[in-house]
Amino acid sequence: MDDKFIQELRDTHPEDKRRPELLIQGMKDTLQERKELNVFKRWLWRQRNKRKLTDRFKR
Repeated sequence: MDDKFIQELRDTHPEDKRRPELLIQGMKDTLQERKELNVFKRWLWRQRNKRKLTDRFKR
C-alpha cells in the first residue's frame, strides 16, 4: 500500500460510509501488485513470511 492510501485511510472517520470501500480497494491494489511481481520475488516473499510465522509459534 502506498503512502497516499494510508494517509487517506487515516483521514477518514471510522463511521464514514466510504471507509469500507477504501479498504477493499486498497486490498485489491495490494494483491494486484503482488501478482505483478515476478515468480522469484513472490517465492522470496513467501519464504520470508513462512519463517516469521514459524518463529512466532516456536516455544
